[in-house]
Amino acid sequence: MTTAEVTSPRPLACSRLSLEADEDLSGTASTVAGYLVLEHGGPWGTKVLRDAPFSDPDGTAVPLGAHLSTTLGPLGVTTLLARRPGARHGIPRRPTVMLVAFDGAAAHGARTTVGAVSRLFGWKLPALLAGLRSGVVPEGWEPLETQYLVCAHARRDACCGELGRPLVTALAALDQEHVWEVSHVGGHRFAPNTLVLPEGLVYGRLPATRGRELVDAHAAGRLLPGALRGRAGLTGPAQAAEIAVRQAAGEDRADQVRLLGADEDGARTSTRWSVAGRTWRAEVETLPGQGEPRPSSCGKAPEPPSPRHLVREVAPE
Repeated sequence: MTTAEVTSPRPLACSRLSLEADEDLSGTASTVAGYLVLEHGGPWGTKVLRDAPFSDPDGTAVPLGAHLSTTLGPLGVTTLLARRPGARHGIPRRPTVMLVAFDGAAAHGARTTVGAVSRLFGWKLPALLAGLRSGVVPEGWEPLETQYLVCAHARRDACCGELGRPLVTALAALDQEHVWEVSHVGGHRFAPNTLVLPEGLVYGRLPATRGRELVDAHAAGRLLPGALRGRAGLTGPAQAAEIAVRQAAGEDRADQVRLLGADEDGARTSTRWSVAGRTWRAEVETLPGQGEPRPSSCGKAPEPPSPRHLVREVAPE
């Protein structure tokens, strides 16, 4: 993989500046409690819950964005809009809805379709999420198979549209049924970003030429640790610890690494992991970001770099 494959040609592109500063991917995924993903062909605007138009099939406008923001925001659940590559603007007649809930490293997801987006007003979303965390798929839903959501939200950040669309096109040619363009998932500067659900795994700087590698790995129950930003259900230090443990143990099987516990003491985080039946530990220190101020998103003013998570020690017990 060459730098040119994952870098914008624009000199001040946020992804280029991040890569030139050698900013580490590890531990940079957004920490969330879950996702609600709603199929919506666009337009999305800059902030989807504020700007995207929502309406029922009869054309009636629905204030769904404000409702989801008020209901899910306090729960730490992020709403994403998703569309099939090449989809026309507007909401399909029976849009897909995906719901994912995290409980630490454990993830549970389900999907359904609705005849009108106004139906979501009647859903008891906190109860649905709680049920999912306990492993209960809601009645009328089905378990969520592996989905690949590539951020191609150009209105939010130019790098995401510029670098995300070639990747989503490549992935759709391999597995059209499970591939989506998705709104902002966090971390424009690591574009192209791919969120894999229901696990909540976030990959960054993954060029279109590695699309086959990603799909083949997940089809075989494996991950790509070298391109992994982190697992969205974990804190940044725990994300970095998991990646370090996997690399040290040479373990890329998805189901063979499990978080046993994490203790934070100021800037230090101590973690313990089960790796293929053996216990490992990893010590992580969170430090200020390195380098000169730079924009975290295209068009933004330069700002101090984000904190970084340095793995001080990783070893089996």
